[in-house]
Amino acid sequence: MSDGRISRRSLLSQTLVGSAALATVAGCADGSDGPDKNQAETDTGKGGQVPEPIAMIRTSWSIDPFALGSYSYMAVGATPEMRAVLAAPLSDSTSANRVFFAGEATAADNPATVHGAQESGRRVAAEVQSAAGAGERIVVIGAGAAGITAGRLLTDDGFEVLVVEARDRMGGRLHTVTAGDDILLELGASWVHDLSASDLAEQLAEIGVAVAAFDYDSQVVLGTDGVRMQDADSFIDPATQALAGAIEWAEEQDVDLSVAEALSSSGAAEGVDSSALVYLDDSEIATEYGASASELSAWWGFEEGSEGDDVIVLGGYDALVRTTADGLTVELQRPVARIEWGATGVLVVDASGNEVAADRVVITVPLGVLKSGSIEFEPPLSDEKLEVIESIGFGVLDKVWFIFDEVFWTERSLMWNIVAEEGTPYCEWFNLQPVTGKPVLLSLVGGTVAHQWSQRSDAEVKAAALTQLQQFIDAGW
Repeated sequence: MSDGRISRRSLLSQTLVGSAALATVAGCADGSDGPDKNQAETDTGKGGQVPEPIAMIRTSWSIDPFALGSYSYMAVGATPEMRAVLAAPLSDSTSANRVFFAGEATAADNPATVHGAQESGRRVAAEVQSAAGAGERIVVIGAGAAGITAGRLLTDDGFEVLVVEARDRMGGRLHTVTAGDDILLELGASWVHDLSASDLAEQLAEIGVAVAAFDYDSQVVLGTDGVRMQDADSFIDPATQALAGAIEWAEEQDVDLSVAEALSSSGAAEGVDSSALVYLDDSEIATEYGASASELSAWWGFEEGSEGDDVIVLGGYDALVRTTADGLTVELQRPVARIEWGATGVLVVDASGNEVAADRVVITVPLGVLKSGSIEFEPPLSDEKLEVIESIGFGVLDKVWFIFDEVFWTERSLMWNIVAEEGTPYCEWFNLQPVTGKPVLLSLVGGTVAHQWSQRSDAEVKAAALTQLQQFIDAGW
């Protein structure tokens, strides 16, 4: 095309492979082949009422002040090249590079992933090493995967490094908690995407964190009639084909549109069951990108994302950060309020007014924090940098975990979905019993629906989620 945009890949053969990668759990921890699909088709549920869970644990990343979202995506008007602008260090006519940026949103190749965050940490460490003199003092802001990776490399290279973290823990958007009978739950990232893209799985193996493979076929769908679909593909395929046609049409338009606008304006969705389009949006797009079709760029939204084999982390993901941080100087509960920078160095001022002078600073806070403007820069960020921060999207993927006294369901498939009206939360579920051996169920919600439910009370979330879960049990699962 005349503006240099590359051709879109053949759409949902690859786009929805990516969404399945985020939305499908599989394999058994003992290395077995997973559930017997034929048996899963014939199992009959116990019925009855969903019992009271012994624990519910939820996330609300969009209202977490130290994240304000889950991970980045290409919003309408954004382009992948903007990530390089976001990553560029700050300098002016009187100073060399003093302020550096890392984090998954700056990753050119693997944004929105843990290994993308690590890659950004390696990149920024190399940039600092090239600019800095021996023994300089470096402040790293943020003790997530990017910040701790950079801090480790810079410390090992002989710099005096201080990592400051707003939270009372390390890990950032890697957050493991223990619930129930020593059950480890991942409130943040849960997957290693595209095993061929990094050595992340090997890193986890080295520190004893277990993972399990995915089974993309282990998925069952409950229709609007409350009955399991025997051929879910025939229901979903027309919607995926409509999406492919809408993106092809959007390619030829003069301005970027949202995926939803492309679907409505192109005519590609004419004759397609509207409930299939809602299902595709809520149970595929939103839980892959953290953004709904109304938010995602039709030009660039599907250009990013992982391919290849993925694994799910069975608990202890944040050990990756904690082990890497061994020996580093990390100060917790120090949210940064202002960064002053110039020819003589930088001054980092925390929310309590405490000051730290350094030669350079590395900023690894989530894009949502940069969007909020809670960190003041003096001199201010350039208009170009501010425009990029505003343009790149920052999506939301939230989780609700339920732990029960015992397994009360008989369905052995690993992923359960419900076809529901637009805006219905908690339609995507994971049966983690085959993977963990524990009576654990997990529901995901992403995009606009996640935003809508982020500020609801625990009681409201619990009631809504269990109402959806009851449908599976009523269907005999």
